[in-house]
Amino acid sequence: MVGGGVRGLAIARACAAEGASVALFAAGEIAAAADERAWPVARAAHVERLRAGSDGDAVQRLKRLEAGLPSPVAIDRPGCVTLATGFGEVEQFEDAARRLKADGADAWMIPARETAALSPPLADWADLGAGLYEPGALAVDADALALSIAQDAAALGAHLFSHAPVGAIERQGSVVTGVEVMARNVGAGAVALAGDLSAIRLVREGRGRLSLTRDERTILVTSADAPDIGPSLVIDDLLISRDRVGALTISGPAGVDAIARRAVAIAPTLGGLTLAAEEPVTIWTGIDGLPQVGAAEIDRLWLALGYGRDGLSLGLAAADHLAALMSGRRGVEALDPFAPTRRPAVRAQETAR
Repeated sequence: MVGGGVRGLAIARACAAEGASVALFAAGEIAAAADERAWPVARAAHVERLRAGSDGDAVQRLKRLEAGLPSPVAIDRPGCVTLATGFGEVEQFEDAARRLKADGADAWMIPARETAALSPPLADWADLGAGLYEPGALAVDADALALSIAQDAAALGAHLFSHAPVGAIERQGSVVTGVEVMARNVGAGAVALAGDLSAIRLVREGRGRLSLTRDERTILVTSADAPDIGPSLVIDDLLISRDRVGALTISGPAGVDAIARRAVAIAPTLGGLTLAAEEPVTIWTGIDGLPQVGAAEIDRLWLALGYGRDGLSLGLAAADHLAALMSGRRGVEALDPFAPTRRPAVRAQETAR
């Protein structure tokens, strides 16, 4: 397993639970990935149909996982509202809400006044409109979740190596035979890539190509005296969540000042907060907007890449899916459209249908 974070650790744990001999190599610490900290929310109510299907049981999976982990993972705050930013989005969200309801998801459209009641800091925002509300969505401490999964994976027999960057994928012809770690060859019956940037570098060096696009963002973490924003918020490309000690995590596609100005324009009561930390983050998404989860075109190479901004929602289902496929069993059917061997044109047709 190449890559740490909740995603990589969850795959290592799932494979170890299948009885496989697993070694995970993380380039840095055993901890949550930056994009998982940027949006530590598990939710099912996606406007995109395929992600709504793949993430439909994200909350239930997280609850089941948390119940079986060796150390508890605190749930920071339930609920998530995705706000429509124009009339076209309202119609799109209404269509998604009807589809989600038909699929049994606990999500529905709410008017602006109900959003203001759920999140009082938004009450004075002139552009506040309707939103797609999922009360069961969960915000968690991503680092605590990663560490607890790591403990369980190790207890199941997985070997976890931090600060062990993989230098190359070893191949014999068209078959992957292992990896090179710190100038040493490590043989493997299969290699899975779960770190987006590491995967891009490794595949490029092997003269391959990954269909991923990059989204450069910045994470802001405020002081622990932030006002209660209610549920986590998705406002266009701005993501806002609040942890149990009262700190806000805000991520957006610009610099610190621009993100802060946007946040204060939306909720003026945020203007007095102190910035506690900031961090740049690159989020990778499949070139057609879909993740790549499954067998690569290179034999014995497996991918779990391009999850986008909602990496935590998909991570646990993808872990079970990949572990099942690697052991020769049927995976999670809802993740079939994300197979890396399906060309973007084919996946676009599936999305249209």
